[in-house]
Amino acid sequence: MEDQGLRHCSVLVADDSAASRMLLATTLHDIGVGIVNTVPNGVAAMEHLRHSATSSMTGQTPPVDLLITEWDMEPVGGMMLINWLRRHMDSPDRFTRTMIMSGELDAEKVERARNAGVNAVFAKPFSINSLRKHITTVMFNNPPFFKSDAYFGPDRRRHAPEIVLEERRRVQKPYSEVLGSGQDPNVGCFDLPHYMSEVALGRTRERINYAERHWAHQSLQPHSEDYVDWVRGDVDVLRLAFRLADENPEMRTRNMSLMGNLIHRLEREGALLGYPLISAFSHTLANAIKTDARLWRQTAEIFDAALSGLDTVVRQNVRGDGGAVGKALNDSLSRLNKKILLLRPLNAHRQGIARFG
Repeated sequence: MEDQGLRHCSVLVADDSAASRMLLATTLHDIGVGIVNTVPNGVAAMEHLRHSATSSMTGQTPPVDLLITEWDMEPVGGMMLINWLRRHMDSPDRFTRTMIMSGELDAEKVERARNAGVNAVFAKPFSINSLRKHITTVMFNNPPFFKSDAYFGPDRRRHAPEIVLEERRRVQKPYSEVLGSGQDPNVGCFDLPHYMSEVALGRTRERINYAERHWAHQSLQPHSEDYVDWVRGDVDVLRLAFRLADENPEMRTRNMSLMGNLIHRLEREGALLGYPLISAFSHTLANAIKTDARLWRQTAEIFDAALSGLDTVVRQNVRGDGGAVGKALNDSLSRLNKKILLLRPLNAHRQGIARFG
């Protein structure tokens, strides 16, 4: 029944490896999935999800039932894509089933994925049987979705234990406390109908009653988040890493390397997700890392100012050009970039000058 039902399902695969996309798409067809579309990164996935949500439900690109995404992609990776789908105001369906895959899966990644609201995590390489098991479990189970101050996504408990030593969940079965109906307006539950069971039976999507899901989306709209909500912690990490590097010269090279990896991600994501000033300040920080390691005092001043500008963009939600605030920040960037040019002579690489990264 489940394998036969897969032929009516629509799956989107996001992976920046063409070979991996083709392998996964072929395997999905082999296990019976009827509609498989592939995209090369998170930005293309967002566009496909938006387009398919508004296209005909009976066309070649019906709404996506399941998103499968690679963890590491450029310019926007899998975790940022999941955050956007689950929490962003522009998400076409926050209840879309999701799976994330990685060739370097560990306990920390699994925990981060679960906290982001992913339905399932699996490692690459995978076998056809293991993929079939993951797909059928995610597609045909219908867990309730919980909303709290720090989480939105499907029920994270794989099993229902008879005894819970310390119950922290504030919404209990039968999940009658909808969002905003209890003491905390940010906490609630959505126990939606099992729409996938109707899709699997071949029922025309346009004849399925999605009224409860529409109501759920309207209830979630005031609780939408944006890119800056997901990178505030990253900015805090950068500030801490810089402080430790400033106070401990022996930790400087290591911390600059840590900052470089984080800065690179912010630089490529910011403009694509509506915050060009995040990309601009990250670009300035990336250039500062390449300065002469012996000029730390001058470089530290640039780091401190650039991090303050980045923090302003994030804390004040400075989107697009940012208006008057954005102009002031751009003026600050111009001054910082001129200082960097003075610290990076064109022939520096010929002189064998040590760099941070």
